[in-house]
Amino acid sequence: MQLQQLRYFLAVVEYGGFSRAAEALGRTQQALSKGIQALEDTLGVRLLERGSRVARPTVFGQLLLEPARAIDHELSVFRSRLAEALEAASGRVHVGASPTAAALLVADAVTAVRRRLPALRIEVVTGLQHQLLSRLLQGELDLCVGVDTRDAEPQGVIREVLVHEHYRVIAAADHPLAREPAPDHMALTTWPWLRGSNLGVVEELFREGFEKRGLVPPEPVLETDSLELVRTLLASDHYLCLMPQGLVRPELEHGQLIALGGSDLSWARPISMAYRADASPPPPALTLARALHEAADALRDRR
Repeated sequence: MQLQQLRYFLAVVEYGGFSRAAEALGRTQQALSKGIQALEDTLGVRLLERGSRVARPTVFGQLLLEPARAIDHELSVFRSRLAEALEAASGRVHVGASPTAAALLVADAVTAVRRRLPALRIEVVTGLQHQLLSRLLQGELDLCVGVDTRDAEPQGVIREVLVHEHYRVIAAADHPLAREPAPDHMALTTWPWLRGSNLGVVEELFREGFEKRGLVPPEPVLETDSLELVRTLLASDHYLCLMPQGLVRPELEHGQLIALGGSDLSWARPISMAYRADASPPPPALTLARALHEAADALRDRR
């Protein structure tokens, strides 16, 4: 059963026929007839008298009128409230973003909101996902956007996936392994490694790839949460680093860095938007949430 089918049914009853209902809705009579026929097929009963000059509801149509009108009314109320929430012209949004989410989605979303609603104030706090989720639960943040490096759903939080990001082994374009289309795991163990923070499931999958081949996973010579340091070291020497490729997308596109290997060296993780389960985000945050959805759609289209 579809909402559009219910609307077609209500319109035919209200206007007393298919032609006037179709004109009022801006649809063809054929579209209305097919929609109502599909509704009748779904319910297994006839809803309208077809033989009379006026399209009147059957006994089963009479049963449907009240709930259909209630659904249509509630949907209209929801749309009105949604429109008001999405056009919150003032207020403040507090959002937490991991570095990857900030680079891939949040920047574009904030730019879009600021163009439409310049009076809306947006505060973006960056950090690791688990730290930001803690602040979200404490009420310090309205939304939290980041890469889910853990499979478990944090208690008290609702997450919705916006887009997926790929973790890859990144190296300088002139790294000796860059000349190999798919370097094997043994070759990867012979070079110095950098490691970022909060890799979670990706780190486990990375290590498993070596262990199932009877190899000891490479240990990093340096661990850091500084993206700028990782970029500098990758560009200056023959280091390798497992990281989200979105963090170095400009360098990859300009040929300064390269992602090594194929499917064996690629791990997809969702970038999710999180909010508290016990409280709906305030209207300004809903405005930003819509912009995040749009930014995610645009990112998928570019890939």
